[in-house]
Amino acid sequence: MKLLKTTISKSKYFLLALLVAFSFSCSPEDGEDGAIGPAGPAGSNGTDGNANVQTLTFDATTFAGSYDSVTITELTQDVLDNDVVLSYLTENNSVWVPIPCPYDTIGFDFSVHVALYNGGMDLDYNDASGSAYTVTAGDLQTLKVVIIESTSTTAGKTNNGKQQIYNELAQAGVNIKDYQAVCDYYGIAY
Repeated sequence: MKLLKTTISKSKYFLLALLVAFSFSCSPEDGEDGAIGPAGPAGSNGTDGNANVQTLTFDATTFAGSYDSVTITELTQDVLDNDVVLSYLTENNSVWVPIPCPYDTIGFDFSVHVALYNGGMDLDYNDASGSAYTVTAGDLQTLKVVIIESTSTTAGKTNNGKQQIYNELAQAGVNIKDYQAVCDYYGIAY
């Protein structure tokens, strides 16, 4: 009986050792590749652009009177503090006038003063004497607001980010009063 007990004990250890050795020495083999699945639905390409530039378009045909206020939720305090905001108006969608603009600017026979604030923009119209000028609905066509994110928005929050953008544009020879030149530089659609 003692011999049988020792043999069973030794057999247990032998089987355990064999099992452990077998589990470390075996490696799974790759099976055959399966059939290629059906193609997914075709998607359309998005418009090319620049991740740090937003162009917002507003219908200005309803602008009337000597003052207009436009709600722009993208104009957060962070954007106002750190980023460059450029704006342009057009009467006929062919000549983009940078705003603010003085009296007798190409395309306009009035001046446009702009006030940006958290959540919007106010536009005041004046004639040559500085008195209120009345815009009639339909005189203006489109308002474009371009927000150029500075790197300081995420790193340090200083106004130096705005100046870096202005410097970069100037060094590249981009006239920020020219809407199409800004679009060309950033690779965004007109």
